[in-house]
Amino acid sequence: MKKYSEIISIILFCAIIASLSVSFVISKDIPFSEQENRELAQAPSLDRESFFSGEFGKEMNLYFSDQFPLRSLFVNIKSMTELAFLKGENNGVLFSQNQLAVKSFNSYQSRINITENTDRIYPETIKAQFLSVNALAEKLNIPLVTVIPPRTVDIADSVFKYDRPDGDTAFNLMKDTLSDKTGYINTLDLLRPKYENGEYVYYRTDHHWTTLGAYYTYCEIMKNLGHGENIIPITDFEIEQVADFSGTTAARASFPFYEKDTLEIWHLSDENDYEVTVDGEKLDSFYSRDFLDKSDKYSVFLDGTHDITEIRKKGEERKTLLIAKDSFANCLIPFLAREFDIIALNLRTNTAISAFAENYSADAVLIVFNTENIITSADLGNVR
Repeated sequence: MKKYSEIISIILFCAIIASLSVSFVISKDIPFSEQENRELAQAPSLDRESFFSGEFGKEMNLYFSDQFPLRSLFVNIKSMTELAFLKGENNGVLFSQNQLAVKSFNSYQSRINITENTDRIYPETIKAQFLSVNALAEKLNIPLVTVIPPRTVDIADSVFKYDRPDGDTAFNLMKDTLSDKTGYINTLDLLRPKYENGEYVYYRTDHHWTTLGAYYTYCEIMKNLGHGENIIPITDFEIEQVADFSGTTAARASFPFYEKDTLEIWHLSDENDYEVTVDGEKLDSFYSRDFLDKSDKYSVFLDGTHDITEIRKKGEERKTLLIAKDSFANCLIPFLAREFDIIALNLRTNTAISAFAENYSADAVLIVFNTENIITSADLGNVR
């Protein structure tokens, strides 16, 4: 009897392997995973150079991994298993009280020293970037404001049973290193208490702040630039909830159960009064609504991140605000555009801030570059 059961087990095992192999061969490759919000690897081309260098083998392994039959099912099973064992995380993403937050990053120390999937930082590397901002502030002869948005894991620290190894070290470095001339706004102290009071200032499934979080930051920027009396009251906006979505953090975690986020657009009646140009092409408004039908819904704000974004009010001469930024600024800019003409630069590709400020006759400069980018790159240290 035991012999027959062993034979049946072997037959079933071989049948499963054969079925998966046949399925892999006959099924069409999937170009994009909606669940993981990323493009999947496609079959690599074989040539002599890639074969002998080992690159072909690496690409084939990635291809098999991404196109494996029933991949989404197995990904979900893995994440459910992690939760069942009370680990509270999967793929470097924490899960607690309906909040997701990325825990592990590729921490940058130098071009040849990047520690992958770690929750630790290199303080000296971070400090060096802030010293570059200090040098920029000394070089500019116009006001500078610096905003370093926190990571979700920093804002939502109270909801996770997880002691961050470096705690608030990065933010303490900001306070201790950035000079008064940088106009540093401590957004951790601004937004963390609001999050703890239940305000929706950061998304649950994405790494960005919400439109509400951006509004609170806008108010502080206006005060720092001496325009506090012109802050638009929150009650003046008509708030449109345009989409429910799952962000990049949910895509990385692959947890099957979580509450989706709601994307909000805050309207005023003057939206047709502005000309918006991204990399030389005109947009209809501050918002590219085509993205509401795509997985990357956050790019509804200003059509996502472009090298140069320009916003001017028709028929009116105003002061110019130069913004060196990452994607966190995209939902912040429509607020500031009510007060200033905007020249927004992708900080990763445009680092000569003082030269741009002179070329555009800017009246002030704003830096918006989030903490994750500071931990995982040295881009902020290239400003000059």
